[in-house]
Amino acid sequence: MKIVGLIFLDLICNVIKALTKGEYDLFINMKKENIIIGLVSVFLITLCSCTNENIDQVPVQLLKKVVEVSVDGTSNTTLLTYDGNKIVNIDKFDKYFEFYYTGDLITKIVELDKTNQHLNTSQYLYSDGQLSKITSSDNYVLNYIHNSDGSVSYEKITKDSNNIDVRINHGTLYFQSGNLVKDDKFLDDAEKGILAENSISFEYDYKNNALSNILGYNKLLDYSITISSNNVISSSEISSVKHIDDDQVISSIKINKSKHQYDSNNYPIEIVSESLIFGGNDSRHLKSLLSYN
Repeated sequence: MKIVGLIFLDLICNVIKALTKGEYDLFINMKKENIIIGLVSVFLITLCSCTNENIDQVPVQLLKKVVEVSVDGTSNTTLLTYDGNKIVNIDKFDKYFEFYYTGDLITKIVELDKTNQHLNTSQYLYSDGQLSKITSSDNYVLNYIHNSDGSVSYEKITKDSNNIDVRINHGTLYFQSGNLVKDDKFLDDAEKGILAENSISFEYDYKNNALSNILGYNKLLDYSITISSNNVISSSEISSVKHIDDDQVISSIKINKSKHQYDSNNYPIEIVSESLIFGGNDSRHLKSLLSYN
């Protein structure tokens, strides 16, 4: 901006000098085109400089630490490490996750225990930039089909002792405004004569998800609500079991609400809920404290 100011000042000074020295003919004969071009150039440079300054001021926040606090006062800490905006690892109190990229997409996640023993490796396959398949070393495969209405159908398959494919469950994920709003799941591995299903719906705020700036993270459909753009403020889970022989249906519902506090950039810094940041519920869980770069 200082350079732009100097250029504009120099242009004005030259005009003033021409007038004060009585060089009217020189001033009048100056090509109007040059004057216009000079002024327009200064205006455009000033505009671009202001735009760049505004862009530089927009903070890109990356979640660095989560402290999960229990009602008895005990706590567990999770640390996240990055290379730019690419996630490198997530170090939880009981597990360690390593992330590997191909270009801008996360294509492998390795799970280790705290003694560095291998627990699981998940390979992520994409088609046209959308997740299509997850292959786990824990003997299962997740297949995804992206539907024209924006929903995503999925099925989880394993192999039995005879190396034959057996479907564990299947269902549909529903999205709205970048948020997972519903997951309808049917359990195919239920006992014979039983139909079991589970449906969970989510409501969101309009603030920034703590993980939303991680490159490629929102493609990981198996990471549920953590890939959403905003933060869950309420969830409703309905489970039902139907006995085919007598049409008896047993249902249950569980509702969980969350209360958030945000920083000046609308990212959550405290979440009071039974839900943990990286999935799972615990009635002893009190709140999550989040820290950024």
